[in-house]
Amino acid sequence: MKNSLIRARYRYRYWSAAMPLALFGIVAGAQTQTTLYGRIDVGLYTQSRSNPDSRQTALSSDTSYFGFRGQEDLGGGLGAIFKMEAQFDASAGTASGGFNRESYVGLVHKQYGTLLMGSMWGPSVWVSGKSDAFGRAQLGAVQTFLQGSANRGNAFKFDNSMQYITPNVGGLLGRVYVRASEGAETDSNHALALEYTSGRAFVGLAYDNAQIAGSTVGLASTPVVRSETLGLGASYDLGFMRLYGYYQRNRVPSLGLASSVNASASIPVGAGEVRLAAGRWNRPNEASAQRVALGYVHFLSKRTQVYTSLARLKNDQNSSAMLFPISQDSPPAGRGQDISAVGIGIRHMF
Repeated sequence: MKNSLIRARYRYRYWSAAMPLALFGIVAGAQTQTTLYGRIDVGLYTQSRSNPDSRQTALSSDTSYFGFRGQEDLGGGLGAIFKMEAQFDASAGTASGGFNRESYVGLVHKQYGTLLMGSMWGPSVWVSGKSDAFGRAQLGAVQTFLQGSANRGNAFKFDNSMQYITPNVGGLLGRVYVRASEGAETDSNHALALEYTSGRAFVGLAYDNAQIAGSTVGLASTPVVRSETLGLGASYDLGFMRLYGYYQRNRVPSLGLASSVNASASIPVGAGEVRLAAGRWNRPNEASAQRVALGYVHFLSKRTQVYTSLARLKNDQNSSAMLFPISQDSPPAGRGQDISAVGIGIRHMF
C-alpha cells in the first residue's frame, strides 16, 4: 500500500509538471509561422538645379522598411497568410506612420489561388518593378515619371481593397482588385494585372480604373472624374545583359492622354552590375520631361550591397518633375528647372 501511494504521488507530480509543457507544445504547433524581415537603404546625394542655380546635399533613405509576414497550414491545401509592412526614414530614425506599405490578411489555396483583404500594392507596382533595371530604386527608378497626382500617374497603392491572385499556370499569373469607396465619391477603383514569365522573358500588363477628384488633375470645377491607366512592361535576359522596358498611358476625359516610357538595362560585371536607364514623360501640348541615369551596384553578399548612381533630368517650361529618391528630402522643383544628381549608398536586407 505504501509503495502504491508513493508511485501515485510520483505520477501526479510528473503529470503536473509535464501537462503545461505538453499543452504549450500543442499551442505552439498550431501557431502561425511569423518572419521579421526588412531593408535598410541609405544614400548620400548631391544635386544641382538650374534657373535659378542651387545645390543641395542630403542623406536620403531610399525606401527602407520592415515588416512581419506569416502563414498557417489549415490542411487540405488551404493556408492563412498575413503581412504588415511599414516604411521608415533610416537617415533620421523616424517612422512614416503605421504599417503604411502593405497590410493584409488572406487565404491561399494551391489549386484555387489567393484572396487578400486590406491594403496592397497596385498592379503597376508589380509590373513596373519587374520591368526596371534599377528595381524601383536609386536615381534611375522607373517611378520618377509614374507616381503622383501632378504626373497623372497610376494608383500605386490600393487601400480598403480585396485582391484575388490566380494560381501560377505555366508561368501565367493574374491579379484582380476591387476597392471599396466607403461612402466617398472618389475612392472606388477596380484594377487587374497579368504577368507571364518563361525562361529568360517576362511580360506584364497593368490596368486600373479609378474615380478621382478633378482637382488632383487640374479640373477644379469637376468634383469627380474617371481616370484610366494602362501599363505594359517586359524584360529579356540576353545572357551578357538584361533589357527592360515599361510604357504607361493615362486617360482622363477632357484632358487627353498622358504617357511615360522607360527603357533600361543591367550588365553583370564581376561581383557587380552596371545599370542604365532613359525615360520620358509627356502630356501633349502641356508639359514633358526627360531623364537619363547610370548606376553601379557591388554585391558584398546576398544581403548587403554598395551602390552609386547619377542622373540628369530635364524639365520643359511647364514641368516640375523631380528625381527619386532625393525628392523625399528636397523642396519642390520649379517649372522648367533641370536637375543633375549623383549619389552613393549602402543597402542591407534582413
